[in-house]
Order: sequence, then structure tokens, then C-alpha cells
Amino acid sequence: MQTNHNNPGFSAPKIDVPATSQNLKKLRLERNISIKQIQTLFGMENPQSIYTWENPDKKFLPCIDNLVTLANFYKVTLDEMIIIKRENTSDLSVSEPRPSYGISKETLDFIADTASSDTKVALQNYYNLSI
Repeated sequence: MQTNHNNPGFSAPKIDVPATSQNLKKLRLERNISIKQIQTLFGMENPQSIYTWENPDKKFLPCIDNLVTLANFYKVTLDEMIIIKRENTSDLSVSEPRPSYGISKETLDFIADTASSDTKVALQNYYNLSI
């Protein structure tokens, strides 16, 4: 990798949110799973959140617990679900809005045990996690 002395940034893995949204939809459709089935899985009264997760224009992903649940339900790893991009950057701030919420120990353990280092870093940055 060439160093740009005019830019003191570094290459950091980040979640490509629009591509990940498209991938969530692709994984669901490949498995012939309906929105209604996902709605039932999460006990949602309204499926709007699921449509939002799968819409690349919305730039909004499920909370990390739901992302792990989807990975298990689709029988894929987080690395297969999340699309990573590398960007030269001087900071790790995230521009997409995220809700704040609690994260279960099981979710953090699942990520620590199964995700690649790039996926862990990208998840940490997007969701403000300590893994």
C-alpha cells in the first residue's frame, strides 16, 4: 500500500451499508423466506423495519442483535452477510444514523468467536461496540 504523505489517514474497514442492505434482501430471497416470516421471527407487528433494512437508499441496518439473529436464521456467517469496504480515512466516525440500544452478551460472544478481524472492526465502528 502506498503512503500518501499529504493525507495522514489509514485504510480502515467499514460496513458498506447500501451493499449490505442489498445483500440482506438477496440472502432472504435466495432462501425463499418472506418478509412475513422475518416479521414473525422478530415478533414485529409492522414489517416496515425489515423493508428499511433491505432498502439501500435508507442506509440503515438492523441492530446488532437482529443482525446476528438473521445470520443464524439464514445459516450464514456475519462475514457472508456484511459487505466491507476499505476507505482511506483520518477518523473512524460513522455518518449513518444509529439508534442506541443494549447488546446481549451472546451477540458479542458470537461476533468475537465467528467474525473476521475486518468484520469485527467494521461492526465496532458502525455500532460503537467493544468486542
